[in-house]
Amino acid sequence: MSLDLLSLAIRSSGRSTLHRAVVNVRLWSDWVIASRALVWLIFAACLFAFVFGTLGWYGEFLATIRAPVWSLPFIPDCPLAAGLFGLAVVLLHYRRSSNLLNQLTAVACIKYGTWTMAFWALYWMRTGNVELSSLFSGPVMFITHLGLTVMGALLLLYVRPNLRDSLLTAAWFVASDLVDYAPVAPNRVGGYGYYPPLPSVNGDPTALVMPMLIQAVLMTLLLCGGLLVRAAADQRTRLVAAQRAAQT
Repeated sequence: MSLDLLSLAIRSSGRSTLHRAVVNVRLWSDWVIASRALVWLIFAACLFAFVFGTLGWYGEFLATIRAPVWSLPFIPDCPLAAGLFGLAVVLLHYRRSSNLLNQLTAVACIKYGTWTMAFWALYWMRTGNVELSSLFSGPVMFITHLGLTVMGALLLLYVRPNLRDSLLTAAWFVASDLVDYAPVAPNRVGGYGYYPPLPSVNGDPTALVMPMLIQAVLMTLLLCGGLLVRAAADQRTRLVAAQRAAQT
């Protein structure tokens, strides 16, 4: 076999293996979603995560900072993502799913899950303080938000390419980044917005704000941009197919 043919075979085999893996994961997800008991268990766990995360991590912060009502949907990022995932799974089970909700939730879970893991990795690198003293300690947060990221990746399998939904999703997360990091929060240290409360690094409460801002913006660009490109390509494919059908 020539080198070119061997390379093509390897690439084709790789794509086939990846395709089979994705199909198997989707079949497993379909099996879970078809089970009423598992779906309501997932919903209960996500509802608990939403309430516990909002009150436990953001409760004191929200009471202290007194954020305006219009900003509240953008502040408890991770708990809201978990709650929306529970709702999305229930709607998928009852065949009432919303593509926009699935897309918003998938992006939120991946974006904020990776954001939290990145924060704790940087925090540990800067401080060396890897403590396990509560449910909100770094290692617990890292593991639970790894789970949040996986949840988003699984839900992404149910997202259909759609320009309208992709544009709305992009608009939401651009607005979210502005609420978190633009100078919209009076008296916030450093002149930022309503980004999540973060542990201080060597006494500096804003030490990791800039790298986390960069991570948030990059994830918005990668996730929302990727969905927009996918939706545009799919729409172009449908238009070409319709034109060819009209010519025959």
